[in-house]
Amino acid sequence: MSRYFYATIPYETITDVEAAVRNMKDTLDNKPTTWCVVKAMINPKTISLSSGDIIGWETGEPLNDSQIKSLSSSDTIYNVYAIQGGDNFTEVAEKDVSTKVNDMRKFYANWAAVESYFDSQETKFINITNEDMSGYV
Repeated sequence: MSRYFYATIPYETITDVEAAVRNMKDTLDNKPTTWCVVKAMINPKTISLSSGDIIGWETGEPLNDSQIKSLSSSDTIYNVYAIQGGDNFTEVAEKDVSTKVNDMRKFYANWAAVESYFDSQETKFINITNEDMSGYV
């Protein structure tokens, strides 16, 4: 049985945990598709209801990590939703996508408890010391 657990994954040694922490840091810095999905909202359609008109949208394909990280300030509207936590934001302006993505990253980092690992023999959580993970939670 594994002794250590980091971000819900079992590890045999502290060295393995430290490697996992470095990988998690890289994930949190560079791989937003780990915790969220971003899709452009395309082809708006006006839908007439008895209570008034609304605009419905189709969504494009999910953006990849580099596409999400390179968004700036075009007029494109996006749907941004969390893989963990249940947040789902529609009609997000491109300039606001990064804020939503970072908020979801914080939720994911807290969910994964990236600042500590669990030692099953000592039955306690131990703070991570090989990387500073405090900026993510």
